Amino acid sequence: MVRQSPHLDESVSAAPDLSPGLVLDDEQLLRSLLNPDHIREGRLQVAAIPLRDLQERGFSVNRLLHVTPEIVNDGINRLLARRPGGQPRYSEGVARFSAGAVRSIQDEERQAFVVIDTATPDNVGHASIYLSDVAMPQSQARRMRAQLLPLLQPRMSVAEAFT
Repeated sequence: MVRQSPHLDESVSAAPDLSPGLVLDDEQLLRSLLNPDHIREGRLQVAAIPLRDLQERGFSVNRLLHVTPEIVNDGINRLLARRPGGQPRYSEGVARFSAGAVRSIQDEERQAFVVIDTATPDNVGHASIYLSDVAMPQSQARRMRAQLLPLLQPRMSVAEAFT
């Protein structure tokens, strides 16, 4: 199977027909967090940010200005309905952080991550975070992920995120 390179150009929309525009540095992003997938015993796990998402699929986030609490809650409910291995999941709320904070993470004096608007018909406020170099060695990708992880530490309810 030939893997297609992800869209990594922040100056061009990945979904121009749907998108409300490019993701700006001062935009607030929301990431839904689940227990036990992302949080166990109150602690954020490194699994909260899959390397495969950063390299291939995109690490999904919502753009606060372009979604509603209902859209975020619907997304969480869809995730909760999936029960891998039959194990129940629980919402741990969302992490809220700025696109600029993501973009400010450096890898040898260059931007380590890009934030791309990846609007969908069901969610025009969808965005994706990728490593700026998806072909970097796994050990380096893990180091970059470790620098992104603290942005997910402070959690809040969906309602709090919109106040």
